[in-house]
Amino acid sequence: MNKTVEEINKMIMEDAPMEEINDAIGYIDIYSCFDPIFEPPIDFLEECRRHWEAAQSSFRETIERKIGNTWYVIETECAGNEPLADKVKRLFFSDKGVIC
Repeated sequence: MNKTVEEINKMIMEDAPMEEINDAIGYIDIYSCFDPIFEPPIDFLEECRRHWEAAQSSFRETIERKIGNTWYVIETECAGNEPLADKVKRLFFSDKGVIC
């Protein structure tokens, strides 16, 4: 017969032999107390990897610059083949001559 929690606690407090305590709690499935272990989806792992790499990149920076009376916030990331000078030029000027 399964013992209640109160009965098991009483056995422990009264220093019952360990064999009796083990028999009393033997019906408890300890694994059912925890969430099942599973592997996350591959696309989630890829997204986490990209996010982590972007956060660790030493070539990624957000800067603020004032041009005239206007402040611009620019996020740079040097991860591709585009030269940095071209990237900065593209960030400031589009084909219409305005900030893109």
